[in-house]
Formats: sequence, C-alpha cells, structure tokens
Amino acid sequence: MYLIDKPRTPAERQQNKETLELATKIRAEREQEFKEMLRKDVLSPKEIQKLAACHYDNENPNVRRAFIFCLYCGLRFCDVKDLTYKNVDYANRLLKFEQSKTKGHSASSGVVIPLNDGLLSIIGEATADKNCLIFDLPTYESCCKSVKRWVKRAGIDKHISWHCTRHSLAVNILNNGANVKTVASLLGHSGLKHTEKYTRVVDKLKEKAINSLPELKF
Repeated sequence: MYLIDKPRTPAERQQNKETLELATKIRAEREQEFKEMLRKDVLSPKEIQKLAACHYDNENPNVRRAFIFCLYCGLRFCDVKDLTYKNVDYANRLLKFEQSKTKGHSASSGVVIPLNDGLLSIIGEATADKNCLIFDLPTYESCCKSVKRWVKRAGIDKHISWHCTRHSLAVNILNNGANVKTVASLLGHSGLKHTEKYTRVVDKLKEKAINSLPELKF
C-alpha cells in the first residue's frame, strides 16, 4: 500500500482514499487481535503464581506439572507429551528436543532450553530407562478440560487452552526485557515474523500501564 504524494486526478485521489480506508481497517483488526490475545490468551506472572498455588479435588498431577512447565518453556502440547529423560542434559542443565510440527521440514526444528532449579524440580530425577516419558499425559482434549477447570477454580476469568502457554511465555519474557531473537529461539520459530506480533502486545501493555497513571496537569 502507498499514498500518492500530490494526487492530481480523481483516480489518484480515490486511490489515496481507498488506501487510507484499508490501512484503517487493518489497524483496527490488529488492535482487536491484540486485545483478544491479552484478554484470552495470556496469563500474567501474577496469574501463573495464582494458578500454581491452586489445587482442586481429583486434579491430574501430570497435567499440572506439564502445564506449568510449558508456561515457563513455551512448549506445544505435541512436544511436551513426547518428552523423555533422554531429552534432558542434567550436566549442562538443558532441555533438547525436535519440534514435532517442523521436524524434517525446517533447519531450526531443534530447540534448546536452559533449565533452572524450578524446571529441574518439575522434571525430577532421571529414571533408569531414559526413554521413559517425563509427563504421562492423557489426550489433548482431556488435558484442556483439566486446564479449564483449574483456571476457573483459581478465579482467572480467561479462556485458556494449552497453546496459550506459548503466548504467555513470549509476552512475559519480552515484558521483562528479553529481545525478539531470544524469544524466537526459545519458541523454535524459523524467523522473526511469527515472534514480532508479541512485541506489539508488549507495546500495548506498556501503553496501558502509562495510561493507568493519574492524569497529568502541568
């Protein structure tokens, strides 16, 4: 899209008008997309702590462990359910795995994630059988039902699915000062275009924070 600097004909003026209308429409759609992401898809650090502190009857401990792990590592469900102890490098405190979604199709399908004490405690000690699953999870549908029940019990009014863990990690670490390349690497993105949408969400959070201050009369 472009605007003609000095339109001279009705056709050029009409082109400028249509371009501006299209740009306005696209901006409004993006604004709505960001608002929806903030409202539905992102758990703030406070909400994550609130979730971690919440327990309920008949909860599945593996679902609980795996979901919290994904909130701090940004893994997809298809990847976390297949993690085994051979994916964990305890000596160097690293998690190494191939993304199911891009395995065999992208040179950047391999992901390496540093593990801190908290993440290592969720994983637990290595078993004798390195091919043993770290998280023995039921079906995706069953896990999502458990997460929705958990989120509701924690008093969080958001529609959270498993994939929201990736959105939450990206927005939270960008908000804490991480750069886009770091986030792209952690999420296993092949380029920055998929990651840059999160920077716009962070910009909105910053704008909201500034606008929350008392009105300045100077």
